[in-house]
Amino acid sequence: MPDRRKLTTNEKRHYISLRRGFNNPVIGITGFLGKTTTLEMIRNILETKGKVLKNSYGYGSWGNNIKTMEDLDKGYDYALFEFDYQRGNNFAEILRLIKPTIGIVTNIGDAHLNYLGGMMRVAIEKSEVVKYLARDGVAILNKDDELSSALADHISTKNIIKYGMSHHCDYYASDIEQLGPHGIKFKLNGKYNVTLPIYSPMDVYNMLAAIAAVVNLKFTLSEIIDILSEKFVLASGRGQLQIIDGYFVLDESYQANPRSLSKAARALISFQSYTDRLIFIVGDMMNAGGNVEDQHLNMGYFLSALPINHLIAVGEYGRYLAKGASLIKSKDKTVDSVQNIDEILSILDRVAGKRAAISVKGLGSVAIHRIMKFLKEKNT
Repeated sequence: MPDRRKLTTNEKRHYISLRRGFNNPVIGITGFLGKTTTLEMIRNILETKGKVLKNSYGYGSWGNNIKTMEDLDKGYDYALFEFDYQRGNNFAEILRLIKPTIGIVTNIGDAHLNYLGGMMRVAIEKSEVVKYLARDGVAILNKDDELSSALADHISTKNIIKYGMSHHCDYYASDIEQLGPHGIKFKLNGKYNVTLPIYSPMDVYNMLAAIAAVVNLKFTLSEIIDILSEKFVLASGRGQLQIIDGYFVLDESYQANPRSLSKAARALISFQSYTDRLIFIVGDMMNAGGNVEDQHLNMGYFLSALPINHLIAVGEYGRYLAKGASLIKSKDKTVDSVQNIDEILSILDRVAGKRAAISVKGLGSVAIHRIMKFLKEKNT
């Protein structure tokens, strides 16, 4: 079914009937970053005790959620919905039908007092997943994301759980250590030691959100930690690590935006002490704002201050990112602007050596597979 904003009266009746007939937990999630990883963590946990309905990776569109609703009556114990506002502007109608029992907002954006009022209006519009909760529903909010946290004062439910890095949160992480290829180690709620195969502190936030969602669904914190430690693997394109001979390859190939690109860069530099060099391959950013050239220039400048040895910027706006990255000169850094995968492989052949950590951000699955194939053949 193509995305569209209005259902017919008969269609509404059909989906209302499906939802009323489903009395098990329904979890909905929205935000600019971390939705898919959080839902995958939740799915890993819930599947140890029941059958989980979940829409496909990265497709939180209006139409895909409608398709997922069609399966509500097929013996599932839990239902998970992802809402991506970049793929459809108005989810109010479908959220009135889905009525999550648990709503999660991963992040919306930073707020400052001089424009908080206008931004809050936009935030509420983009966070209808907690506005249209079922009666007695639970809202799970990121305390460290100002707009997400501030939603607590603008929604009707009083069942609010907050997560973040502060001990004032219901669920928090402290003593975070990035261990390169060995993942991330941290302490949960000052008590539980956790080590997971994740490589960015942003994914610690995702775990906290997942915990907040399932801890009241007959799971203990110890059970949740054990399940994720044993079963969880990052999805392809969302930071999954592939080890190829002497290379560490971080598959961040899903589309880039300013937040996710920054996240990928910070994950890459955690590999610095485990390898000879860091190589960051970056595609054009999506949803980069009104002035796309300046956004890429500014992101390049941000990257220029990081200890990345080789930056390869790919695509139409890659030259702006490369220009920004060249503003801080260093003899230990090279910056290239290219247009296609063949140029990337040519540069890798020259700079990768035998031990490198390589992050591929925003180029899609075809490009990452070609790069991994090239690396497998490079040292043979």
